Amino acid sequence: MEQKKEVFVRNDLFFAGVQEILRQGKSVRIRVRGSSMLPFLRHNDDVLLAPPDGKHIRKGTVVVAQTDESGIVLHRIRQITKSGRITLLGDGNTNQFEHTDYSRIIAVVTRYYRGRHSFSPESPLMRLVGLLWCYMHPWRSYLLRVLWKIKKSITTNN
Repeated sequence: MEQKKEVFVRNDLFFAGVQEILRQGKSVRIRVRGSSMLPFLRHNDDVLLAPPDGKHIRKGTVVVAQTDESGIVLHRIRQITKSGRITLLGDGNTNQFEHTDYSRIIAVVTRYYRGRHSFSPESPLMRLVGLLWCYMHPWRSYLLRVLWKIKKSITTNN
């Protein structure tokens, strides 16, 4: 049986290739790394990225963007000012805000994949839950702690 090998590529190089595919009007499916988008996206989930052109980009939209602070991130839009300044925050983050603008949005996430299941982040239910999560920002840390304890107790008991 053939073993799968993982290859790690720097974000800037990886996303240069992704941007080239997106410029051709195609979508790209990528693997999520890290936990900054918990509880909605987990490490090793997949997302489908689409070119940002023509997409409705608004508060709650999950995007890949070049930021002032953190380089390239996949995070949710928390706020858009009248001047077009965009504040991003990972769903699993409580205080690490990033800033960008429309011209530096690389892609819009149009689908989440976990195992055999997939979800549209723009479906009415996922959109509502995502926006509620944005508004719950001050209480996120408490909710995330509860979720971690539940997860830990489930994995410990199995």
